[in-house]
Amino acid sequence: MSPALRARARYIALAVLSPLCLLGLWVLATSQGWVKSVLLPPPQAVLASLTDMVTQGYSGISLAKHLAASLTRVGIAFFAGALLGVTLGLLRGRVPAIDALLLVPAEMLRPIPPLGLIPLFILWFGIGELSKVLLIFLSVFLIMMVNAHAGARSCPADLLRAAQSLGASRMQVFVRVVFPSALPQITTGLRVAMGTGFSILVASELLGGDRGLGFIILDASNFFRTTYVFAGIVVIGAIGLASDRLIAWAGRRLVHWDGRR
Repeated sequence: MSPALRARARYIALAVLSPLCLLGLWVLATSQGWVKSVLLPPPQAVLASLTDMVTQGYSGISLAKHLAASLTRVGIAFFAGALLGVTLGLLRGRVPAIDALLLVPAEMLRPIPPLGLIPLFILWFGIGELSKVLLIFLSVFLIMMVNAHAGARSCPADLLRAAQSLGASRMQVFVRVVFPSALPQITTGLRVAMGTGFSILVASELLGGDRGLGFIILDASNFFRTTYVFAGIVVIGAIGLASDRLIAWAGRRLVHWDGRR
């Protein structure tokens, strides 16, 4: 076996081993009574609740409908926030006037936790779908704008001069030089933004409604149904892992020249 294949096999083995170790520690902690079951239920109880959610639904609504509600909110907010964030971030990185205009508003908004904006969003947009989507959108937008801005600023000056010396227009330089140069940081930002979007999802579903993965977790916690809380967390975690791997896979193919990926 070549060194590259051995390194790949070791990587996969460690990636599989780490969750198995965590699962084993979970089983040991619950079976030995180190933690009360109301705080940390055993894995088999969580699996039973997850199975019940799949077959019977939750709160009279099928799991598929809960999933559809949450994924629709995250999907709309993610794509809209990523599109606008990347566009403005790239422009900020190359046009000083736009950077100056957006610097103060963006940097004042970025440190504010989304949870702190929930009361304002309720006042402004009510407790319907719009407020939920906008809360996620804002977080994704700010993350993507920062990453795209940094990626555009890191474009090597010699590439810009080479394109200009060959007669490329400003638009051609932007599309064929600046954007590809920023893609590594954009794809990293997409992974961060997707994870953040799912974390904000639970908070956004505090704004009312009767369906969604966040609703399941919050409703179950109100009635101390801890196994269903963990089942909802497992579902969100699995979707988040799948989306992260999908973005990473797409990034390796889009940014094929970056040997670090």
